[in-house]
Amino acid sequence: MAFSAEHFLQNFLENNVQTGMLVVDGRAGNGQKTRFLASRVGKDGMVLSFHKEREEANKTAASLFMAGLQERVTIENGQISEESLTKELGRLTKVDLVLLDYSKNSQAVAEELNADSEAAWPFLKDGGKLILLLPNDVDLNNWQKSIRENQDDNFSMAAFSAEDSSCLLFEKEAEEAQIPSKAFD
Repeated sequence: MAFSAEHFLQNFLENNVQTGMLVVDGRAGNGQKTRFLASRVGKDGMVLSFHKEREEANKTAASLFMAGLQERVTIENGQISEESLTKELGRLTKVDLVLLDYSKNSQAVAEELNADSEAAWPFLKDGGKLILLLPNDVDLNNWQKSIRENQDDNFSMAAFSAEDSSCLLFEKEAEEAQIPSKAFD
């Protein structure tokens, strides 16, 4: 068996997505990952699924209906953005995981990757995960360096690279609680 970023991602999601979670599939495409995520979050969880094309959104909706998972997913026609996330989640709701899959997009450009990531990051709760599945033509080392230099929040990062694509994982670290020095006087 050859190593695959898709296989790595599938295993990661199986081990980390749990019942009751709120997750975002920010580039849902054909909805395959949305359907899988919906099966993992259970009836108490929710998946927010973004589709660039209306036809993809309609196919995903039909697939979810056939699987009996439609109540667990909100489908958005359009690109993930701060405005669309605020509309669906409000300003206070934070999500457990955001998945952005660019692996089938050989035309993925840094501006699009940055815009989607920057839109999603503020909506992650402490300990939340941002996962990027990238095509092999992306320079992974330069992208990792750019993220480290431009991100103000504390986070940990891991990467998995295979012949089919690469996977970058980010975990938003909790900010240390600031206790005023006079709090217990």
